[in-house]
Amino acid sequence: MEVEVLPGTPGLTLDSVAHVLVPGHGRDAIGTGLNPGGADRCRVAAALDVPGRIVCSGYKSPIDHKGTQWTTPEAPGETFQGVPEADLMRAWLIEAGVAPHVIRVERHSVDTVTNLLRVEHEGHFGDDRPVAVVAQRGHLRRILSVVAPRTLRRPYLGVVVPGPTRETPLATLVSRLISARLPPDPAAAIAAATRRSQLLWRTAEQLGKRTYH
Repeated sequence: MEVEVLPGTPGLTLDSVAHVLVPGHGRDAIGTGLNPGGADRCRVAAALDVPGRIVCSGYKSPIDHKGTQWTTPEAPGETFQGVPEADLMRAWLIEAGVAPHVIRVERHSVDTVTNLLRVEHEGHFGDDRPVAVVAQRGHLRRILSVVAPRTLRRPYLGVVVPGPTRETPLATLVSRLISARLPPDPAAAIAAATRRSQLLWRTAEQLGKRTYH
């Protein structure tokens, strides 16, 4: 597959990448399936055929209120509102023929900053080898310029997923605010970023914002 790569860590090429990160792109109208953009991300991630892991990251945006109660045997006693984006992406990848043992699920993050913080600091990659982040161009530019430098502790680059080339300027502003001056301790950084994301996006919702992207 011919892909377009956006640079991240200087000198890193796609041939040197071991893992793929698929950040959440949103769910369908009832919170039980991926939206088309999310499926496109999975399609590109599967086609890269990396030697390491495909890490699917995301629960739902703080302004996504879709879905009824859902649980998984992997998290006994924990209830989610609808199916987390990460579980939906894993199901898509398995249906497409990706071996289940190479897929990892991070189902607690609520925005792009917490996507990257959690996958990096909760051990989802399993090692410190380079990663390719797959996303549509607008989201990917925000990840590479704002989020990844403040969250990832490994070399990274971006792979462009076909789709919209722009996203709302609000998303970049919010990511900057969420990722600014986070505590050095990983657990504290995740907690702080989650609180900021929930506060900022719920404030945006009160002002009329109804979608994350």
